[in-house]
Amino acid sequence: MKKAMLMLATGAMMTLGNTNAMAWSQPTHKLLVIDALNYMGSSRATAEEKRAYQFYVNAANGNAAQAGDALGQACYDVDSFKDVHLGSWWSGYWSAPVFGLAHSIVGYNAYHHFITMSRGEDAHGNAHGGYNYRYRTPNGSLGNGETFDIDTLAAIYLWNQELWKNDFNTTEANYRQGSYSNWNEHYRDFQNIPWQPSANAGTYWFGEFRKQPTFQTVGYALHFLTDAGQPHHTFSTSANHHAGWESWVEDHYASEQLANMDSVQAAVGKYNTHDSVNGLITQLAGIAYSHPEPLYSTDYETRKVAAQAMIPETIAATVAVLTKAVNCLNNECGL
Repeated sequence: MKKAMLMLATGAMMTLGNTNAMAWSQPTHKLLVIDALNYMGSSRATAEEKRAYQFYVNAANGNAAQAGDALGQACYDVDSFKDVHLGSWWSGYWSAPVFGLAHSIVGYNAYHHFITMSRGEDAHGNAHGGYNYRYRTPNGSLGNGETFDIDTLAAIYLWNQELWKNDFNTTEANYRQGSYSNWNEHYRDFQNIPWQPSANAGTYWFGEFRKQPTFQTVGYALHFLTDAGQPHHTFSTSANHHAGWESWVEDHYASEQLANMDSVQAAVGKYNTHDSVNGLITQLAGIAYSHPEPLYSTDYETRKVAAQAMIPETIAATVAVLTKAVNCLNNECGL
């Protein structure tokens, strides 16, 4: 445990120096994790949760704020990863669109941040797949606050573009988690790509934490977990008011007190720390999938009700994974 704490403390310094940008929105991702850690240090927490809280705080030299910031920043940073490149051998491969503002705010790594609950087993054999343009949720928001369909525009821009083989052999291989993948079969044409689900990506990074406990490794796992609490990420759509909803939540997170700790406490008991990380992500995604309202409405009260449900739920699931991580270091992991 002392070695694990030393590695976490070293990782904290690395994380604090990395502040790139974006999705929920990046600031929301960070707040979700900070609020989860704060809950674990409160009188509401169980003995198991308090033990995990103390572990993270001790690893940050006794500074709870630094522990929360390091964990939150790692969760935030995942949207800035440049580990997915699309293109072709004759034109080159890119981690984001190569034109204008979109180059700085959109990364192709985002396609691993979905778990599609509207369908069952995917082409890889996963219980639920990731983003898949063929099975996206149609954009019902055109003419209702949206003037273009970002899913379709992305598909047109990336039509017949392939995943860089280097990424297939590294990022995709890491996120395979025992499922079947074949580059020629699955990754030659963007419009047909069945991306690996966020549940697999979160499982990979949690496994990395168990091998090398740092704020980064567990924080990266938390990013894929918290994405599963965003309804759009369970419907395989980048459209349907996706960006607008994430911005609304960021803007009203504090003013509407979306991180209501009574609601968090009510939800925490749903998540069993002995379940697998894949199972916990899928469980949270199932709840988010039952709240499709943000896909089809920009009404203030509708968004507020959905956020009041999903923000506490996501924080509760985050408490479970943070607790599970420390349980695993104490040989009490479960699945």
